[in-house]
Amino acid sequence: MLRENVEAELTPKYIFVIIFVYKHKKAGNKMASSIVHLAITNELIKTHEFNNISRLKLGVVLPDAGETNLGHLKIKIPETNGSTYDFEKFRSKFRNLLKTDDLYLGYYLHLVQDICYRHFVYDRYHWNPTIPGNVDRLHRDYAITNHYVAVKYGLKNDIVIPDDFDREPINEICRFDIKWLTEALDTYFHQTDEGDIFFFTKEMTDEYITEAIALCNKELLALKTGAGMIDGYENAWHHL
Repeated sequence: MLRENVEAELTPKYIFVIIFVYKHKKAGNKMASSIVHLAITNELIKTHEFNNISRLKLGVVLPDAGETNLGHLKIKIPETNGSTYDFEKFRSKFRNLLKTDDLYLGYYLHLVQDICYRHFVYDRYHWNPTIPGNVDRLHRDYAITNHYVAVKYGLKNDIVIPDDFDREPINEICRFDIKWLTEALDTYFHQTDEGDIFFFTKEMTDEYITEAIALCNKELLALKTGAGMIDGYENAWHHL
């Protein structure tokens, strides 16, 4: 149930999440949390062989540390008043690395999971981000469900940042705030499930994770076989 005074009840353990939203000018973004991305990845590891799990996990949380919308390769589609992620640009730019380096594969799978999330909350659950305060409330839901997801999916904060990260080609996408990323992950893994859910329930979290895994499985198979991969324009979401 929506409570009109929910902002007044925000406690310090949620403030870090909200500060990040404004610091990186992401107030309009509605994307799955880093913990959820790691949960999806943890399940994929059980059924797929990857070359370097450490780099895979770093890649799957890295886009959220990118400045503004650049980290997600978000683009506008003026003809339809829609937005999407430029999957084609990423595949073209990192075609070889996508197949040989799990950091880039993880990064790509993050975008796949986010496009799945967009349609999950917009089309199925009719999420409305234009109502004042809704985005902050959604991020508060993340703070509440992070503990639940970490426990259920057996997650731990084992993200490793390479000493030579600055020399990674992924930095051609945008600047990444690695210091923020490490601090944010530490905060996420120390949150509890106390509080009332506004929109994104634990049941919805599990439902979304299941769907995202299925979409990632499809993309991984396409990458392996050379079949057609996800089309950003066909999967664009439309603004309210």
